[in-house]
Amino acid sequence: MNVRKFFCVSLIFCSLSFAFAKEYSKSEAAKLRSAVCQKAKTYIGCPYRTGAIGPDAFDCSGLIFTVFREAAGIQLPRSAKAIYSAVTIVSSDQIEEGDLVFFKTTGDGSISHVGIYIGRNQFIHAASDGSNTGVIASSLTEKYYKNCFAGVGKPISTAKSNKKNEKTDDSDEIIEEEVIEDDNSEEKKSKGSFLSDIEVDTITACDWSLWLPNKFMINFRGLTLTTIARYTGWQVQPGVGTTLRWNSGTQVFQLPILFSLTFNEHVTVYAGPVITFGDPVTPDTHDPIKASFFPGIMGVSFSTPSFNAGNVKISVTQDLAYTIFNDTDGGALKFHDSLCTGFIFSTGIRVTLPVKSVLK
Repeated sequence: MNVRKFFCVSLIFCSLSFAFAKEYSKSEAAKLRSAVCQKAKTYIGCPYRTGAIGPDAFDCSGLIFTVFREAAGIQLPRSAKAIYSAVTIVSSDQIEEGDLVFFKTTGDGSISHVGIYIGRNQFIHAASDGSNTGVIASSLTEKYYKNCFAGVGKPISTAKSNKKNEKTDDSDEIIEEEVIEDDNSEEKKSKGSFLSDIEVDTITACDWSLWLPNKFMINFRGLTLTTIARYTGWQVQPGVGTTLRWNSGTQVFQLPILFSLTFNEHVTVYAGPVITFGDPVTPDTHDPIKASFFPGIMGVSFSTPSFNAGNVKISVTQDLAYTIFNDTDGGALKFHDSLCTGFIFSTGIRVTLPVKSVLK
C-alpha cells in the first residue's frame, strides 16, 4: 500500500507541475530563451519525419518537445494543438526570442504547425513540405506563413507576462471541454495520418539495352509508365504499384505488379510477378521464347535529388531491371540469351505527389 500511495502522490505532483507553468525572473527567462534558440539552431538540417522527436529527425511538435526539454528542462505536450493550449498566448508585439509561433496550415482552421522564434522575424521549425523540408529557418514575412499565422505563445513566462485572464468556474469547464475536444481531434488525426504519409510516384521512361544476341550496341527496347504508392512514415519506405510496359525487343506488352522498398527517396529496389500479353521472341533473332509470370521482374532504381514544382516533386530516374524469360519448353535460356532478352535499362522522369497535398 505504501508503494501505491507514493506512486499516486508522485503522479499527482507531476501532473500539477505540468499544469501550472513555472514563473522565472527576467534574467532566468532570458538565459533559458537564449539556450532554447541555440539548441534549436543545432538541429537545422535534420530531416522531417512524422512522429519523430530526434535527434536524427523531427516533426514540428517533436522539435519543440525536444528543444525545450533539453535546453530549458520544460516538458511541453506532444502536439501543436496541445502546446497552444498549454502556453500563455500573447499579442504579436510582445514576441521575444524563444517564444513559439503557431500556424493554421490545414483547411479545418485548427492549430497545426509550430516553430521557435529566434528574432528578426525568423523562426526555426520542422517543415514537412514546400521548397525546403526538415528543420529549417523561415521568415514570418513569407507570404505563406504570413497568411496562416495564428499567434504567439510564451512557454517561458516571467511573473509579469504570466498574467492570464481570470476565469470563472464556467470558463474552466469550457477550457476542459476544449482540451478533451483537442485530444479527440488528435486521435482522429493519428488515425488519418496513414494517408498523409503516402506519396505516389509516377515514372515515364524510355527502355534500352546494350546487348543483342549477335552484337553489342545500344538499342531501343520500349516505353514504360510506372505508378508506385509509397508509405513514407518509416525510414525504409514500402510501396506497391504497377508498370505498363511495351517491350519492343520481345514484341510483347507486359504488366508487372511491383512490390518495392525505398531508401532515402533515392534508391528503390523492387520485384514482383509479370503478366504478359502476346508471344515473346528473342530480340533481333525473333526466336520464340516463353514469358515467366513468377518469378517475373526484379530491379533497382536510382533517383536524383528532386526539385519542387507546385505540389509535386520532380527527379530523374535510372532503372536496372531484369525480366525473366524461359525457353519454349519452360527451361532456362542460355546465359547470353537471357541477358540480351531480360536485362533492360530505363531512363525517365519521376513525378512525386504527396497525398497530403490533395487532402488539404
